[in-house]
Amino acid sequence: MKKIAGILMSLIMVFALAACGENESASSSGSDSGSDSGGIEKMTLKVGHTLSDTSHYQEGLKKFKELVEEKSDGQITVEIFPNGSLGGEREMIEGLDIGTVDMVLSSTGPMSGFAPEVTVVDLPFLFRDADHAHKVLDGEIGQDLLKKLESEGMKGLSWWENGFRNVTNNVRPVEKPEDLKGLKLRTMENEIHMAAFEEMGADPTPMAFPELFTALQQGVVDGEENPVPVIWSSRFYEVQDYLTMTRHVYNPSIMLISKSKFDGYSEEVQNLLLESSKEAGDYERQVVQDMEDKYLSQLEEKGMNVITDVDLEPFEKAVQPVYDKYSEQFGKDLIENIKNTK
Repeated sequence: MKKIAGILMSLIMVFALAACGENESASSSGSDSGSDSGGIEKMTLKVGHTLSDTSHYQEGLKKFKELVEEKSDGQITVEIFPNGSLGGEREMIEGLDIGTVDMVLSSTGPMSGFAPEVTVVDLPFLFRDADHAHKVLDGEIGQDLLKKLESEGMKGLSWWENGFRNVTNNVRPVEKPEDLKGLKLRTMENEIHMAAFEEMGADPTPMAFPELFTALQQGVVDGEENPVPVIWSSRFYEVQDYLTMTRHVYNPSIMLISKSKFDGYSEEVQNLLLESSKEAGDYERQVVQDMEDKYLSQLEEKGMNVITDVDLEPFEKAVQPVYDKYSEQFGKDLIENIKNTK
């Protein structure tokens, strides 16, 4: 009996050792398969945004996905979550820190609560046109602003855009600042935007973007302000009668990732993400321009009263107190350097 017990015990040990060897082999194999493309480990990146799946954000992120997956030979997979399915912009930015989202394409609206210096770009009538804005943001000024995010645990990969913002409402045509008086307008959670509309006589009402369509539909707010591609892709023409091309604020966006996550990647992956984000951002900017050219006439066809011939000088004069208020915070030199960029 003792001999039999000894034999059984020996067999058990042999099988156990064999199983351990197989597990070690499988574990080693899994590790190798995760880095068989130039040292890039297999990973999936979740990217969230608040706009629709027909928006310029979505088109730009599809390009980003294509570039990242191609450059990594399929080792990195990008999953896109539109329509605020991962939360509003502020929620997603906070999610970078706790790991509920890997990357966020966000407007600068929520930045006032994280890195206020970045919101200098939200001053009304600061940029002459899109070319002016791109020159500033892609240059030294824009890159310095992105670095301000790092102390808040975020890495700004590149500047994208929403375009120039315009006013829509359901009450009356807006042709001069006085026409805004008393209108309850949804704005982003951005103190500068709110201050500008207060100076123009409106009643600014900050609200998360995913809530906006229903708020317009139910009359909670009279109107809102957004670039033409957002107005179109969000179908605001169904709940708004008037659109005025005020172009009061150029609205850039930032491709964000957690700084700690980014710092943990190899240099190869870091460069891959930076290059892909910049290339996709340039592509997305062109999409915005193409959409504005295309959708302005289509908004009219959908029944919106579109006012394009607007004298902007009275609007610019009305918001001058906003510059007086924020010039100390941002610095007069920075504001003048932005305005004077050729």
